Amino acid sequence: MLTTSEKDALYILIAATLGDDLSIRSRKSQFNNRTFDVVEDMIIANMDCNANLRELIVDLLGGSSMLTRGWLKQILKTSKNKIKEMDLHGYGCLVSTKSRWKSAIVTSVIW
Repeated sequence: MLTTSEKDALYILIAATLGDDLSIRSRKSQFNNRTFDVVEDMIIANMDCNANLRELIVDLLGGSSMLTRGWLKQILKTSKNKIKEMDLHGYGCLVSTKSRWKSAIVTSVIW
């Protein structure tokens, strides 16, 4: 079970990537480990779409290029402020990412 702080941090990252979304925000209290898995997959799949996203991931991982399952949960605790400051809303990336990943995030809380 995730803490409220972990759920808040995860939503900040989702909103930084997809934009503020009421249907996702309203499910924030139901975020779980599957939600972390979906968001990790979303980030990995879209790292090349937006140069700022790539920079954020490199910074969060401390320069490491290795992405192992569970990395997101470990680093979100210390990275909320940095995520809020990033501009990850390149229009093309926003549209393609949201169309591909929004439903996966929403359904991750149902199962």
